[in-house]
Amino acid sequence: MLKRLLSGKSEPESRAQLKVAILRGQLALLCFLVVLVYIIFDSLQGIYILVPAYLAVATFSILCIWLNRLNKGLASSLTFLLLIGIMTYFFAVNDSSQSGVFVYFIMTGLTSMVFFGYKYRFYVILFCIFLVFLFLSAYLFPLPAFVLSGADMERINAPEYRDISFIINFLGGFFLCTSIVYFLMDLNFHSEKEILKKNTLLSKTNRELDRFVYSASHELRAPLTSLLGLLDIAGRTSHKEELKKCHAMMHERIQSMDLLIKEIIDFTRNERLALREEKFALRPLVQRILDDLKFMGPVHKLTIEIHIDAGLEITTDATRLKILLNNLVSNSFKYADRHKPICTVAVGAHMENQHLIIWVKDNGQGISPEQHKKIFSMFYRGSEDSTGSGLGLYIVHEIVARLNGTIRLESTPGEGAIFTLRLPTGS
Repeated sequence: MLKRLLSGKSEPESRAQLKVAILRGQLALLCFLVVLVYIIFDSLQGIYILVPAYLAVATFSILCIWLNRLNKGLASSLTFLLLIGIMTYFFAVNDSSQSGVFVYFIMTGLTSMVFFGYKYRFYVILFCIFLVFLFLSAYLFPLPAFVLSGADMERINAPEYRDISFIINFLGGFFLCTSIVYFLMDLNFHSEKEILKKNTLLSKTNRELDRFVYSASHELRAPLTSLLGLLDIAGRTSHKEELKKCHAMMHERIQSMDLLIKEIIDFTRNERLALREEKFALRPLVQRILDDLKFMGPVHKLTIEIHIDAGLEITTDATRLKILLNNLVSNSFKYADRHKPICTVAVGAHMENQHLIIWVKDNGQGISPEQHKKIFSMFYRGSEDSTGSGLGLYIVHEIVARLNGTIRLESTPGEGAIFTLRLPTGS
């Protein structure tokens, strides 16, 4: 609550900027509280000569908080630093050095380093030189316009008042210094945590990339080697039937390579491109996918069902959803059980609490329980007879994760499989 009050509702570009904004607001509030204590203390002592200066500090402290809430960080920082620097000079000129007011020169210099950071270090150097000049001027050649005199000033310079001022200044400087050091500790801790997280992710990505390159090159090399062998056979024979058989096998190998390259493109596109949400009707998209893929299965005994309302419209990344459904449906067609009299592939969807529930069901070969956790792995094949690349379901899993959704598999060998997706979307 207090952080939001001091830093405003707008979100800075980075966490570091947010922490600086919060610190800036906290220091301005601390400054306001310190002068409030002085106003109360001086009033109890019957000293009013410094009250206008205290009120000026309080007013500019509120101005700093207001600018901070408007996300005007530079203006708020300059206002705060100049305020503290000039007012510290004013009090140093009129107060005894034993009151400890000079400590605010040091604190203000440290604060400027935090507010401006390394990027604007030139401003930090200039401001620190300015503070050194103010310090030397206050104790060696004070400007007459800032010097106050009178009975109140004699009471301010009395030992009793000076001792209490020292305690107040020490506590103010202590909390200011503590706030700055805590800020730097917190920033350093979270920076190291973020670096560690990124390094872990980078190591994981590099391992997956190495595995991907190795597996992809192996998958591409196998059909190429087969093609070279078929070309050699075709060049040695003149029999039409044998040539026809070789050409059919070449066509099959080329299709296999084309599918693998397509899946690699889908994988890289999912990793590289940002999400592009759009509103569209789901049923026509599913119908196009089924129409494009239905000839993959046993056409003469294939039954296709769509359980999606014609008026169902969703908001999500259409390209990724199409790739996702294409891979699931093609798997159902590819592993249809041709020994069954009727092969069924059904796709259904409905909305549930601002989430899209999609299921793809078939009565195909099914998947054994021990393979349920493995099938979403990169280049995993359920059997040696599998003709796929092993990337399809891995891409499905990665796209679902990118869409912040979940996927669940229910399957019994010989009875078929149901893949159920739950994706966040607008209705």
